[in-house]
Amino acid sequence: MVLLPPVTKIQPVRHRKTRIPSVGEFPVTKKTKLVPNKCGRCRMEGHNRSSCTNPI
Repeated sequence: MVLLPPVTKIQPVRHRKTRIPSVGEFPVTKKTKLVPNKCGRCRMEGHNRSSCTNPI
C-alpha cells in the first residue's frame, strides 16, 4: 500500500525581505549610499527639496 502526503494548497504569504542567517553565518551589513542626497531646487548635497532653506 502506497501512502502519499495529503494534498494541500500553499497558503498566500508575504515573504521576508531579508533572510535570517543560520548558525555559523555572518549577517551582511547594509551598503552605504554611493551618491549623497542632492537637492532638486538648489543642486546642493546633504538635503532634499522639502528641507531646503536656501533662497531661490
